[in-house]
Amino acid sequence: MALLDASKAGQIPRTPQGVTPFQKLFGERYPDGAKWWSYMKREVIDPQRHLAANPKKTEIEDFAALSQEIKQMTLDLGAAQVGIADYNPAITFTDAEDLGHKSVVVFLMPMAFDVMIDIGPKSQEDVHKTYFLLDELATRLATRISAYGYSASVQANRGEIPLPAYGQQAGLGELGKHGSLISPELGSAFRISAVSTDMPLVADGPADFGIDEICTKCQICTRFCPGDAIPAQKVDVDGILRWQIDTPACHPHFLRLYGCKICLSVCPMNALGDKKAEYKDVAKDIRAAKDAPGMLALINTRGVLKMDDFNDLAAKLTPEERELVWWEKPYPLRTANYDGLKD
Repeated sequence: MALLDASKAGQIPRTPQGVTPFQKLFGERYPDGAKWWSYMKREVIDPQRHLAANPKKTEIEDFAALSQEIKQMTLDLGAAQVGIADYNPAITFTDAEDLGHKSVVVFLMPMAFDVMIDIGPKSQEDVHKTYFLLDELATRLATRISAYGYSASVQANRGEIPLPAYGQQAGLGELGKHGSLISPELGSAFRISAVSTDMPLVADGPADFGIDEICTKCQICTRFCPGDAIPAQKVDVDGILRWQIDTPACHPHFLRLYGCKICLSVCPMNALGDKKAEYKDVAKDIRAAKDAPGMLALINTRGVLKMDDFNDLAAKLTPEERELVWWEKPYPLRTANYDGLKD
């Protein structure tokens, strides 16, 4: 099976955030709705991430049966897909707290596809809304698990674990060339969250859906990435041979395009999932645009991106101001294909 071999995995450096003036420009035009959802997540949900165990532990005779109950509970709370993975201390971020957990319940929630492909303020707001709903669901699930007498932690987007890796280990999909998990049911149009726990649940394990082979042959996300940030070949990353995004090349375009999501939108796996009808419009755009510059021009005629305004502000930044601090080391932002900005 063409699945990630995690046997030699090492802990993963966390991608830095908020370290360049590009990030400041991004924040200055945050939609009000996105600010509201972000506030709710940051101030209401995040403080409840770690749930203490009920001191009166429930005696459980059949953890396999309970694992199925936990998964059904997750679906009942609003998840679209759910799976269980074994917790692996090696597959965590380098700054992660050692929680001593044994299992990870991973679940997916679909994005509104027509909003996601808008590539603008509406899509950014929907991302933050989905993250809030996921973490709200995760908090409720963690509360129920902790009531059995086991500790539980919400593994949000900035938690202790890399969510796409655990999504694959839970049998929910495979890591795609664009660096995100691809689900056979939901394509690339979803977000992911998880709850880790010291409850010894029965893992589903990874599954081969043939997605890795499709990504190997497919070049659509590579062709339409405005930053040339999606390499055609896998590389060894922290002990795992996998697809790896060139984050410094992606970063300025992510910030300019309200979080971008072009790679997720053009992914043809969306047509094989539950977005087949909606993907037809994207397929028409792919044929019309032909490449990344063509897609940017097409998007700019339809929405309120105001890319020229952002570019004018970005162009005034010095090379030093465009510097990214990557794992405590300065790293110049790659600005190739960025309307004349040079490294």
